[in-house]
Amino acid sequence: MKASMDDLYLFILTVRHGGISAAAQAHGLQRSKVSRRLQELEKALGCQLLIRTTRQIELTEHGRLLYQHINQPLSDVNQAISLLKNQQQSLQGVLRIAVPAAFIASTLFAELLDDYARQFPDITLEIIHRHESIDLKRENVDLQLLPDVVDIINEDYVQQVFFPSKKGLFCSPHYLLNHPRPESVNALFEHAILTSSYDSSILPEGLTIRLISEDLGLVNKMAQSGHGIALLPMILVRQQLQQGQLIHLLPDIYQSEIAMTLVYSSRQFLPEKTRSMINLLRDKFLNHH
Repeated sequence: MKASMDDLYLFILTVRHGGISAAAQAHGLQRSKVSRRLQELEKALGCQLLIRTTRQIELTEHGRLLYQHINQPLSDVNQAISLLKNQQQSLQGVLRIAVPAAFIASTLFAELLDDYARQFPDITLEIIHRHESIDLKRENVDLQLLPDVVDIINEDYVQQVFFPSKKGLFCSPHYLLNHPRPESVNALFEHAILTSSYDSSILPEGLTIRLISEDLGLVNKMAQSGHGIALLPMILVRQQLQQGQLIHLLPDIYQSEIAMTLVYSSRQFLPEKTRSMINLLRDKFLNHH
């Protein structure tokens, strides 16, 4: 679909007046028509240009890029349109992913980035540490991975649950030299517990919580150092279990589930670089339950 020059003009008016309603009123147009034509423009370009709120609009990164060129001669406008389309379809540029710090430390995530970097060498990966849900459009982030217990701030964003994994209780061999091995959940009341705020609410009340941290890598390290019993995802401790640095406690009694939610802003305006990462996530994590 080819972008209409009339729609581009309406885009300019909307940006200049700071909103769809203001632009429509200033030029004697129907607001619904302006809104519909802007949607057609986004569809033609294959990317989102505006973040619409009740009273105003904000430009996305693509919207700013287009507006920077759009007041130039017509040849530059056409060049800007081609640039946007190429950006959406090409496998280059920057892919920004927001991920909890603990997940970054996992072997699976390192393997994922290694595979992606090998397949798409022209894409720069930018990994951002975030434990809370963020506004992807305003922070110019392509994807976010979060534990499924975290509420997503924008319900319009696409959410896909990946990476289901068991959680368990772990401690170091050194810790058991100085503390009795728990043989039941009730025995946990005699021990110091290391956990995240996500998980502290699902543990029995009255336990002695020695450490609460959103950084599960830190919880893991503290457990290895003998500071207590940690509640951690199995997928984060496999290497430590194989090397004997951690011991799995109560494996037949205490288990719970954890999953990660993959969040992105839109299915309709999905750049190929983002789609490729989503496909890689699906292929890798669905095979590692």
